[in-house]
Amino acid sequence: MRILYGVQTTGHGHLVRSTPIIRQLRGRGHQVDVLLSGPPPDAAWLERIGPPVSTRPGLTFAADGGRIHYLKTAWQARPLAFLRDVYRSPPDRPDLVVTDYEPITAWLARRQGLRSVGIGHLYAFAWPGVPRARGNLVTRQVMDWFAPASLPAGAHWNRFGAPILPPTVDPEVRLLARATVEPDLVLVYLGFEPLARLVPLLRQFPGHRFHVYAKTPTGREEGNVSIRPVSRPVFLADLARCGGVITNAGFTLTSECLHLGIPVLVQPIHGQLEQESNGVALEQLRLGTVARGGLSRADVRRWLEHPAPAPQHYPDVTGALVHWLDAGAREPLQALSDRLWDRLPA
Repeated sequence: MRILYGVQTTGHGHLVRSTPIIRQLRGRGHQVDVLLSGPPPDAAWLERIGPPVSTRPGLTFAADGGRIHYLKTAWQARPLAFLRDVYRSPPDRPDLVVTDYEPITAWLARRQGLRSVGIGHLYAFAWPGVPRARGNLVTRQVMDWFAPASLPAGAHWNRFGAPILPPTVDPEVRLLARATVEPDLVLVYLGFEPLARLVPLLRQFPGHRFHVYAKTPTGREEGNVSIRPVSRPVFLADLARCGGVITNAGFTLTSECLHLGIPVLVQPIHGQLEQESNGVALEQLRLGTVARGGLSRADVRRWLEHPAPAPQHYPDVTGALVHWLDAGAREPLQALSDRLWDRLPA
């Protein structure tokens, strides 16, 4: 089967989820053509995905200081280039289009009448009953229509009465053994938070060590704060032993923490409806702590006093999705959802 697989490169969550699925589908003999759109990915991700892979600017949101800037987003958008990519037919017509919230492949499939599968957290919001933060009409429409799919295979931390799948957890994370946990070590990944504000805040907690991952070419130490370049292998090593994680309210890393039983403090990006909705769901399900209006000393202190949650131990959703796609994605989503949720420990 020939599959056109689109991946949104904003952040790392879409790449983390999609890369093992792509590699396993190729391992089963499928021709998988990958299109990445958004910020240019690191060379390491291109190597992990492997050829054939192409990159496009696509559409992405501009953020600064933990807040979405819609005017800046509109200014940076390249609508003519985006439309040209959508109307550019692939050399060989795919049998199936899979989009991990990637708009070019999603709209290409819709324009050509191709069957498309949307894999990822954002497709869970296609169903009523899934918690949503209050957002204006524009942000809700953008969220719903950014990368539409004819078959939305969404994932979330609960069924919410819909054919939703449990979270996909990277196979590398599933292999992590948290045999030796260092309670004073906190992993921090706040991609849009200025270090000039974050580091002084964290230094107010000298009883803890903070490993802050940021877009920096070299690392440096500032008291109890260690600033580190983003590196997936090093990050996973810290995840295996840390006592807690502070991050934005993205779905992938938060799900990894819940799977492993790591306390998580999330700061939703202001104006990013998905992340604000994730904060609502975390509080509703009592699975994490949410900081709103900017991370404060009180937020961190309150969170550090919380006990560690029980691990969720999500099933192998990645493997199930590969098997489902390998069979042409013909099994009803409800049946796939029921089968996977039934595998959760009681």
